[in-house]
Amino acid sequence: MKKILFLIIIMFLLAGTADAANGNINQNVRPLELVKAEAPPVLDGSLDDEIWKKATMIDEVWVTYNPVNGNELPQRTRAYLAYDEENLYFAFHCLDSQPDQIKTSLTKRDGIFEDDWVGLSIDTVGGKKYGYELFVNPNGAQADIFRTGDMEDSSTDWVWYSAGKVVADGYIVEIRQPLKNIRFASGKNVRMGVVFWRRISRLGMSGSWPHLVPGQSIGGSQAEIRISELSRPLVLEALPAFTYSSAWNRQSPSAWSGADQTKDLGIGVKYGITSSIIAEATLNPDFSQVESDSLQVTVNQRYPIFYSEKRPFFMEAGNLFDLGGVGYGMGNMSKPVHTRLIVDPQWGLRLTGEQGKGSFALIASADRSPGNPWGNDEDNPDLGRKATFWIGRGKLGLGTDNYVGMLYSGREFGEEYNRALAADFSFRFLKNHQATGHYIQSYSNRPGASGESKGGYLTAEYIFSKAKTTILAMTETIDPDFQMDTAYYQRSGISTFKLYLQQQFTPNAKKIPWLFGVTPSLYGAYIHDRVSGLDDKELMLELNANFILKGNAGGSLYLAQECWAGREFQRTLGQYFINLQPLKWINLHTCGSFGDAIYYDPVDPFLGQRTQFHFACTLQPNKNLNLFAEHIICRFNRADTSERIYTQGIWRSRLTYQFNQKLFVRGLLQYDDFYKRVLGDFLASFTYIPGTVLYLGYGSLNESQSWTAGGWQRGVTGDRYYQTRQSLFFKISYRYQF
Repeated sequence: MKKILFLIIIMFLLAGTADAANGNINQNVRPLELVKAEAPPVLDGSLDDEIWKKATMIDEVWVTYNPVNGNELPQRTRAYLAYDEENLYFAFHCLDSQPDQIKTSLTKRDGIFEDDWVGLSIDTVGGKKYGYELFVNPNGAQADIFRTGDMEDSSTDWVWYSAGKVVADGYIVEIRQPLKNIRFASGKNVRMGVVFWRRISRLGMSGSWPHLVPGQSIGGSQAEIRISELSRPLVLEALPAFTYSSAWNRQSPSAWSGADQTKDLGIGVKYGITSSIIAEATLNPDFSQVESDSLQVTVNQRYPIFYSEKRPFFMEAGNLFDLGGVGYGMGNMSKPVHTRLIVDPQWGLRLTGEQGKGSFALIASADRSPGNPWGNDEDNPDLGRKATFWIGRGKLGLGTDNYVGMLYSGREFGEEYNRALAADFSFRFLKNHQATGHYIQSYSNRPGASGESKGGYLTAEYIFSKAKTTILAMTETIDPDFQMDTAYYQRSGISTFKLYLQQQFTPNAKKIPWLFGVTPSLYGAYIHDRVSGLDDKELMLELNANFILKGNAGGSLYLAQECWAGREFQRTLGQYFINLQPLKWINLHTCGSFGDAIYYDPVDPFLGQRTQFHFACTLQPNKNLNLFAEHIICRFNRADTSERIYTQGIWRSRLTYQFNQKLFVRGLLQYDDFYKRVLGDFLASFTYIPGTVLYLGYGSLNESQSWTAGGWQRGVTGDRYYQTRQSLFFKISYRYQF
């Protein structure tokens, strides 16, 4: 096995040295001198405003970056730029030889990525450290992402305006970005950076201008924008919000409880200290979560389930707190600051900004959850007490894409505390190489502990990216006593080395026009448990192919030695996935795995055979209506006796009707046959701009329950389903900008 692995690695490295040179397509990348608009354009999806006749225009070849890097994007795109004292303006004319095949929809924010779209990434301070990324589909629907380095966060929303329209030769998009809603360096001779990109849905291709060069970040590939002068705008806004909810619980088969009503009033305030430094404060923030968590397989999971942040205050620019060496999916830690661990915030403070080569982010909050009633017959000894979180982040830019930084993260709860101090870095060198890493030292004092415990967490990562070759190598070591209360990580007390190799092969387009590329990859890992002395070993071979109809398919073979509860288990697992868009109104997806798995009993674990399959379908018969349905099924049989240990099946469907970009209604139905639960959820939503919203929702939980004269037999299924809980929800908030 070692000889085979060695030969595979040598083949990958030789293939990498034989990469054909990419980037031979000539792009006239030049500084863009912006023209000042005498009158603002009307956003109506047309280019008949006077400013577009005088605006800076890019009419160049765009180069693909997905699924293959370095080819000419088949359809032509023209981009226009202008500005005035209050706004930046962008417009695109996306030419298309088959305008009837353009895929578009009316959808809520961030729901356009299955459509055709066009957009940009703009680095507003010119430091190449972060970027505002704006996307618009042919109907004018929006999506936005906040990028720090190479890490992107789609949860952040800010206020900007757009319009789009399908025309005879393609589609046109217009964008207005108010300067008061983004950070930038005001004054004379303002410098920014920009990358434009476009997605052609039916081809499954994405391209950009300038070319996104492998081995460079988005910031390192951008073109320079030059503006003669920009004044500092007044940034002052208030965001009051009111929420009402009422819930009823079934007390018996024929009786309900009285309404459990909650009324919450909160307010947030934002002030721009300078054009690039923003202060925010909020009372009673984010007390409602409108979007439900997606159902996941929760039975027999070794690690805690990760749930994304969905609360607006904490979602904004959350990736500012990411560390070097975190984010590529290789390490044990996926989020050093996972704000969902602030469960029930009472107040929040945030300060973010740029100053010269430096950037910083500070956040503080009080969490009421440790002092909330326990909801059973026991009294919480900490009733009414709050935990406080204090988090600070600083980065110093050291030239293009390079930085050093620090992070402090602390949770205080009376005499109990957890404090972590981190240093990190990211350096690109020799064009195609990058090194990142971090060290975290934690200090903790827990109830009943003999004293303060300390632990370290060291990560170093190397990335090589050139044309069609990617190599990642990572090592990390985590002390057994390491603890970080703001982070999401899986294990402590381990030392790890991981290696990932990927090589893409592109066939002759004239001989095989339907196949874009074939990408084999190799992943290997060695994990030493410093407590038990046992070793985990992993090897995965994967093959991925991209083809027409927005299709990609692949499979993998996974071999592992996994240790659990002091025992070693040998595992072999096969996996597959298929994605396809046969027609512009339907998307299909399936994936699955089958093979050996461990039943994670802490006392008596055993090996079994697990099969898990996921099927999903999205139907969009017209631009307003969207139907999504999925099914997940997971079965586990004991290996030695073939006894069925569990089956968990999850069915989920979502029907959405979008009246326009601001108003939609949605019905959601979910069924989990392991827990015997049916969840129904209805939501009507109106979003004028981010922050100015109106929600009305109704939820219903049905469970298979057993009733006796003594009450409900919790955990015991019955012969019928009862509606055990129903709730009504209303929220209104208004973003007032002075």
